[in-house]
Amino acid sequence: MTLSQLRTFIAVAEHGSVRAAAETLHISQPSVSGSLAALSEEVGVPLTEREGRGLKLSAAGEAFLPHAREALGLLDQGTRLARTAAEATTATVRIAAVYTAAESLLPPLLRRFREAHPEIPIQLEIGNREEVLGRLAGREADVAVGGRAPDEGFEALPIGPNPHVVVASPEHPLAGRFGIPLAELAGETWLVREEASGTRRLVDEYLLSADIDPPITTIGSNGAIAAAAMVGLGVGLVPLISVQQQIDGGRVVRLDVTPAPPTREWYAILPARRPSPAARTLAEFLSGS
Repeated sequence: MTLSQLRTFIAVAEHGSVRAAAETLHISQPSVSGSLAALSEEVGVPLTEREGRGLKLSAAGEAFLPHAREALGLLDQGTRLARTAAEATTATVRIAAVYTAAESLLPPLLRRFREAHPEIPIQLEIGNREEVLGRLAGREADVAVGGRAPDEGFEALPIGPNPHVVVASPEHPLAGRFGIPLAELAGETWLVREEASGTRRLVDEYLLSADIDPPITTIGSNGAIAAAAMVGLGVGLVPLISVQQQIDGGRVVRLDVTPAPPTREWYAILPARRPSPAARTLAEFLSGS
């Protein structure tokens, strides 16, 4: 089993055809087909199957894919650490963070981390929960910051509470009222994040708890949800940290809804197996801040 075979297999999985994989890898189509055949023979079962003019992963291929990605990610991490050791420097820690953490939670924490550990360079990438955990699982990131990770494959260190609030325009008819039953908001348009977002999952669970199914409008960030609520397009459930300034400035109001939205936790998340020393230093710093 070779690195070339693994890279070819992943390219076919991502692009769905031998031709597209060949173009991406800058190799010939027969080379792609040969690598797939050799890898399937090594594993002992077919990893792909025909779908029209293209290819798709077999059930065995789907099971094998995350391990192939992790293997390449680990080797990339090892290569970076080896080069770092040879150069007597510290490898850059790649952080993948959900949008709200990157925009509101992390900036002051990373400033303090840089002051405490100027020898450790950091790189920050942003995505929704699914993207962030995917990067960490594939070793495309060294540490992730977001909500609780799945129990298997990750180690989660708590950073602190992440309370959520329901916000609306200051002109909303329920603004200033106390103890608003959640069921009264069944006729409101709810401004929600995309399906892969952790905040969206929390909203779905919150609405289900009151057995209501209101109309929804999907918006791509918590900041944009607050801006839409500000002008009366609906109500939104968002992390308090993302809207505290707008609430303090009177641009949106926090509705006093019963039951109150749940409070979640922020976590620094590491791969369960062989996180880099610098990544653990960062995760433990965030957890202890």
